[in-house]
Amino acid sequence: MGDKAKTTITNGQHIRSRYPLALFVGFVDGIGWYVRKRDLRRITSAFHEVFTFHNEELKRFQQLMKDTFAL
Repeated sequence: MGDKAKTTITNGQHIRSRYPLALFVGFVDGIGWYVRKRDLRRITSAFHEVFTFHNEELKRFQQLMKDTFAL
């Protein structure tokens, strides 16, 4: 597992334990994750929600923000 995945997983654990009401969201981009599927599964498990930069995903993120912050 790469350093980024390890760091993200550790950060996710800290956020969950110290800030139980917080949402930890992540954006995944780049083709590199496609070939490292096991690392992708690990890193995404650290997040409450995972998004890409595809237009539909950005709309989904926008809706999450509206729902979360009652905008």
